[in-house]
Amino acid sequence: MMLQQNEVVLRQQVARADNETAEIERSLQHITVGGSTEADEESEQSKEELLKELKRQQAANTTLRDMCEEALSQTVSERTGQKIKGVKATNDSSALAGFINTSGDESRIDQDISNVTADTRSFAAAGVIGNVDFKDLRPGLLGGENARRMS
Repeated sequence: MMLQQNEVVLRQQVARADNETAEIERSLQHITVGGSTEADEESEQSKEELLKELKRQQAANTTLRDMCEEALSQTVSERTGQKIKGVKATNDSSALAGFINTSGDESRIDQDISNVTADTRSFAAAGVIGNVDFKDLRPGLLGGENARRMS
């Protein structure tokens, strides 16, 4: 329960950081594009100081977002017992990873799944999988004539 609450808070922090980044970018754009019509030295110096401060805030905000993303990843991993990375499906293929069609009992199993790939109309699955009829997922690949040829 505490991990779920942490997850919610971290997702809110990431969203807040995204909003602040957008606001900082709008401010930077306004200052650099809008500018002032006065070209005096004091005005230019103030503008440069403001730009420097906004860029500092932008860097701090990016660091905060990265830290929240990492903490969120760790929290989800701790809560679910899963670390899944690099799942990729291309060329009309399918890839499944994690807990697939399982009950709550299996979800207590720790999994660390990496680099699952499906390419060129192939099918890949990794993790705890139950009650999946693979012919339904890729009928042209695993069912019918292709299945008979493979046996």
